[in-house]
Amino acid sequence: MTLDLLRKLNSVGLMKQLSPAIGVDFGYSALKVIQIQPGSVPTLVAAAMLETPEELIDDHPKRLEFQLQALPRLIKKGGFHGRRVSASLPSWQLFCKHLQLQRVDGVPMQQLVAAAVAQQVGCDPGALVLRHHEVPASIGGKSEIIVNAAARAAVDHMVSAMRKGGLEPVGMHSEFEAAMHAFEIAGGGSSSDDAALYVDFGSHTTKAMIAHGKRIVFERVIEIGGRHLDRALARQRRCPIAQAHRERLALERLEPEARSGESMAFLRNAPDASGANDDQPDLHEPLEILADEIRMSLRYHESLFGSKRVEQAVFLGGESLHQAFSKSIAQRLGVSSKLADPLAKVARTGNEPCQGVDIRKSQPSFGVAVGLCQCPADL
Repeated sequence: MTLDLLRKLNSVGLMKQLSPAIGVDFGYSALKVIQIQPGSVPTLVAAAMLETPEELIDDHPKRLEFQLQALPRLIKKGGFHGRRVSASLPSWQLFCKHLQLQRVDGVPMQQLVAAAVAQQVGCDPGALVLRHHEVPASIGGKSEIIVNAAARAAVDHMVSAMRKGGLEPVGMHSEFEAAMHAFEIAGGGSSSDDAALYVDFGSHTTKAMIAHGKRIVFERVIEIGGRHLDRALARQRRCPIAQAHRERLALERLEPEARSGESMAFLRNAPDASGANDDQPDLHEPLEILADEIRMSLRYHESLFGSKRVEQAVFLGGESLHQAFSKSIAQRLGVSSKLADPLAKVARTGNEPCQGVDIRKSQPSFGVAVGLCQCPADL
């Protein structure tokens, strides 16, 4: 391709259209942005992370507005190519549910799903953005459907804000879809049709998925995350939650040894924790509640697919890097568990432009952002 042709392409904006989409994860504890050049060996272009100010971390609307306003500047100064972005819909805005619906002759399943969801949330179907997919299972002759829905006004607001900032949104995806793509990139997914549990541990929520090979057959948002452990520790320590968060990440154990049960081989290559506190806290209750919610997900899957037992769990998300936390959950689940590195198969020299993040280290919190780079353009 000649230099003159390249200049002509650039002059009409085609070069920008050819730039790979920038993955944008509007996370709870941080805004995460990454761009990956696709290919037989994906290559890192740039990455950035902007932590949420403590005063905004528990205020969903204000936190999102802060991130939407900061995003254009972050991309402009971060060494990213083009303005095309593929963004996640935050889990706190998402209605995620399994439905069992009876097929009706002549009525599209999309229409049946829209009517069922609108009835459950009490609104007009036109006020929702809906996506669904059918699971190859049935209960009582009814089709098993996984549906993700969000208020249309909320989605429109995010798209409009990004466009006002000079960006070009090309995709809006659930964190489930994005995380699944990240697992594929990281090499943590199954190449066969075996059943595997995928868990994305975040600060505010935990996303649990079960897939047969690459096909998702179960999704659930669990309203428990690392922040809940911080609150429990803050009550025990009688200290601010920010201090409790720092102390929790330094702990080698999150509960007395008598409660922790038998240890299991897990995350052999995970970084060692340090700075354990002799005044051992007891976070047994929130850990047990979270693990029980995940076990409920496994039981639901078993009710659909009795012959397919989940034998492996794969962890992602920022909280999964805390070895004491991951080990505690893995022990309770009782299945072989491992930590996925979303950048394991992404080539990088260490010299790529990076803001607020050391991309040379494993960054499980970037799972959704990495997966978004691979999601289809659907806007």
